[in-house]
Amino acid sequence: MDLKEQNWKNFTVNHLRDWHGIWTRYSPEGEVKESFQSLRSFRSNPEQTEIYHTNRYIYADGRIEEKNWQYDKQSMRGFFFEQGAAVLSGKQLESGAVLPHELLLKHEDIRHSVALIYDSNGSLMRAVSIREDAAGFPSKYWSKEINLLPERNLSGNWQGTAVTMTPDLKVSEPIATQIHWPLAGNKMFFFPDGISLSCPTKVSIGTSFNIAANWLVTDSQLQQLRVNYDNYGAFSGLTLELFHL
Repeated sequence: MDLKEQNWKNFTVNHLRDWHGIWTRYSPEGEVKESFQSLRSFRSNPEQTEIYHTNRYIYADGRIEEKNWQYDKQSMRGFFFEQGAAVLSGKQLESGAVLPHELLLKHEDIRHSVALIYDSNGSLMRAVSIREDAAGFPSKYWSKEINLLPERNLSGNWQGTAVTMTPDLKVSEPIATQIHWPLAGNKMFFFPDGISLSCPTKVSIGTSFNIAANWLVTDSQLQQLRVNYDNYGAFSGLTLELFHL
């Protein structure tokens, strides 16, 4: 199976279903801007060569907003690991262009992801926590809390394995690794339900940067995704780390 085919299969096997969730948007300072119910639905044609993607947002005042997309293997801009973790990301930081990111972690029928939007000047506009459950809404696996936590203790002898995917979709062999957290120079967001984010508040061509998110799935199980950009503003790879105590 070629690499694009494998990436597509990793997506369809793990994500081709309905995901019921809660989105909470935060200012760069960590203030809650809004929180609302969501449904992200992924359908395909019988051959699974085309995806029909619908986002439905249900707001507290009763408004419902819906957005639709359609894509195939060639237009897919996501990077998907076999385990289900994924990154939806721009491949190149361009001067004057908005750069969106979503880092997505998955365990069985639960997804947690963080989304980031940087404005045309490279400044962080907002961070978003997205908690989703394929079983329905509300979920027994996440709380109703929306405010950030002041801190989260991830100390301990976390041991695990890491695999790295390059921009051309090649995935390395697993290697043993230990947790490195937090990432130097980045701002931290401690979302409810075990989700943490480390990201720069400003990105620019000429300075390499990385963005990472992790999920404390249980007290002894942690997933972490890290996305890297080089000095030229080009996406240079992502690493999935699975840790245990």
